[in-house]
Amino acid sequence: MSRYLALRRAMLPTTVVDLAEQVAAAGYKVTGPRLAVLRAIAACAESSFSVHELEQWVQARGESPGVASIFRTVRLLCTLNLVERIHGIEDCHRYCLTNERHGHHLMCTQCGALERFNNCGMQPAIRHLERQTGFQITAHLVGLFGLCPNCVRAGAPSLPGRT
Repeated sequence: MSRYLALRRAMLPTTVVDLAEQVAAAGYKVTGPRLAVLRAIAACAESSFSVHELEQWVQARGESPGVASIFRTVRLLCTLNLVERIHGIEDCHRYCLTNERHGHHLMCTQCGALERFNNCGMQPAIRHLERQTGFQITAHLVGLFGLCPNCVRAGAPSLPGRT
């Protein structure tokens, strides 16, 4: 663990400490700007988030390292497989904390709520496509978009977008 992180560990949420320790274990420095981004990500951990939303979160607390630093940190976290990029409808680049298992997402187009599911039922179709095309399929993405139960109850429009 880095000295910088060790001095701040007691003041940080567990999710932030876990992410920061993984960043440090991969050989990267844990800096104030990176911790600010990790805190923002932890605050958004129950849903998907965009870089713009992370920037708003850190700006509201007076600790924004700037949008370029936020982008670089998110890119690093994706490289380290700590955060995964989700392709959205309106906001093409959204992110969420990585799930350890192979999984897919249901994403609310209104509030950004994220629900993971594991069995997408694609394996028979993938095997058929491999036989039919000769491709060796190594990965796939499944993202489904709509309204979460809370937004349905609130009568939210399904598109065009988020609040």
